Amino acid sequence: MLLVEPGSAELLFANAAARPMLAPGDARLYDQAGLPLAPDANPLRRVARGETLSNVQLDWDTADGLRTVLVSGTTLTVGERRVGVVTFEDVTTLESGRRRASVLAEELEVMLDGVADALTVQAPDQTLIYANAAASRLFGLPRGRGLERFSTEEYLTRFDVLDDTGHPLDVDRLPGRMALAGLEPEPIITRAVDRETGEVRWSRLKSTGVRDPDGGVRLAINLVEDITELKRSEESQRFLAEASRRLAGSALDYERTLALVAELAVPALGVTCEVAMDELDASPEVVEVLRTGVARLEPRRMIVPVGAAGRVLGAITLIADGQVYDQQAVLTAEDFGLRVGSALENARLYAAASQIARALQSALLPPSLPDIPGAALSAVYRPAWQGLEVGGDFYDAFTTGDGHWYLVIGDVCGKGAEAAAVTALARYTLRTAAARVSSPAAILRWVGDAMLDQDAAGGRYCTIACAHIDLGAGRLTVSCGGHPLPVLRRASGAVELVGAPGTLLGLLPDPELQERSVALDPGDTLVLYTDGLTEARAPFGMWGEAELIAAVQAAPMNGAVSLVDNLVSAALGDRAAPRDDLAVLALKLVG
Repeated sequence: MLLVEPGSAELLFANAAARPMLAPGDARLYDQAGLPLAPDANPLRRVARGETLSNVQLDWDTADGLRTVLVSGTTLTVGERRVGVVTFEDVTTLESGRRRASVLAEELEVMLDGVADALTVQAPDQTLIYANAAASRLFGLPRGRGLERFSTEEYLTRFDVLDDTGHPLDVDRLPGRMALAGLEPEPIITRAVDRETGEVRWSRLKSTGVRDPDGGVRLAINLVEDITELKRSEESQRFLAEASRRLAGSALDYERTLALVAELAVPALGVTCEVAMDELDASPEVVEVLRTGVARLEPRRMIVPVGAAGRVLGAITLIADGQVYDQQAVLTAEDFGLRVGSALENARLYAAASQIARALQSALLPPSLPDIPGAALSAVYRPAWQGLEVGGDFYDAFTTGDGHWYLVIGDVCGKGAEAAAVTALARYTLRTAAARVSSPAAILRWVGDAMLDQDAAGGRYCTIACAHIDLGAGRLTVSCGGHPLPVLRRASGAVELVGAPGTLLGLLPDPELQERSVALDPGDTLVLYTDGLTEARAPFGMWGEAELIAAVQAAPMNGAVSLVDNLVSAALGDRAAPRDDLAVLALKLVG
């Protein structure tokens, strides 16, 4: 305690506890900020001026070191004399502890702010009492301890919060609340959609209870891991994989692929989708993308190019509903545009190649069957699949005059351009040979020699059945070079195979070829076919000789057309296409 003279601040008395703290000068006093105390702020002078002090905290540099004191003072009247009384309470130890705690708290907050994941602390009444910098940045929470007025329920009204199955989340399932209830909750995944901006954030929530010595839970520590980028990447990859699968299954059809684009994009990429394949009626923004191939990004609209093989084929315009597009959304949409472009280009190329293949296939078959006096002809060709490859099956019907007609059917091994070349070689060699020799066996031998002599055959072989019909004599002569024997159904309904087996053509010189001749009467029907007919259902069942004869017997008797159609339908059953190319040629003698 000190006594001072009012007005002059002259020291009148100091007790034993105060003497060590006395020293000349005012600079040895410091305020709470650590700054030297101004002379006029000296507590002795303030009391001498008549001020009353109550627990003013100061740091006092004494001979025993820096001390923290609480200063109180007032003016009293003793007898007839007024005197200023100043007291000091030494709180150095208490203040040092408080300051250390404050430093530790600040250091702890610095460390928690350095954690990349959001971290919050809940009190037992479920209110938040702390949020680190990541929680403030990611979720807009007040940083640090400034959460006195924060309401979790009110905050959650801004969002549609869903669980990982897409259902609304029950807030009682939040791990923090479960931890405060004394449970040990498993982590959960949530999806929060901001109702104002449309922004979507995915989080993995983990919570741990902090317990008192008696086991009660006094705090819950919540760790919120932002997994938005990971989830968006997963969703993007799933979308692109599904898009690739669906586009690949569009049967290489250009129009179907175009229609599929909007079906895939909505709602995965936006609420509306428009595809422009040229500048006609396109907006200036779309025209810019079509010309530059550079995506255009706006907050709620983006336009990405559809490209393939280094060319811009079109542009896709996507409109968002609520959400704001960002760069990651553009990358996903651009990838989608590339996949669409690849599918469209493949469809275009496939259509062009299919058109070429169909044209080539048509060129290898007669454009129409000739009219044969007293007979009716019918033929059918069914490729194994409607694709790019030209089949090796072929048939032909032609005359050399004077009532002499030839029916031929063949099967070149393999498919494609090389098989087409051999087919053309065989077909036109057959016609050339028939103009010089009448024997079917001699004609086939001529074809075999031509295939061996021509590079166009490329080592391929073929099987051919050749039938010579002499209408004047009513006679049928057949020779087969490795081909299935033709079937003859008599007017009576009896069925027989005609011809004899022979060697296939194009592999060895001097093939073994035989001829067989039978009478051909009005009402008789000759059927030539390739093995695609008897093997149409392979490997689940094929026709042998008995099944083939039975099928021909069961076919209608009213004409060649109905017979051919019935045979093909019986062979295919419920199949849309045969296992291998299928060709059938039939002639019915009607008069």
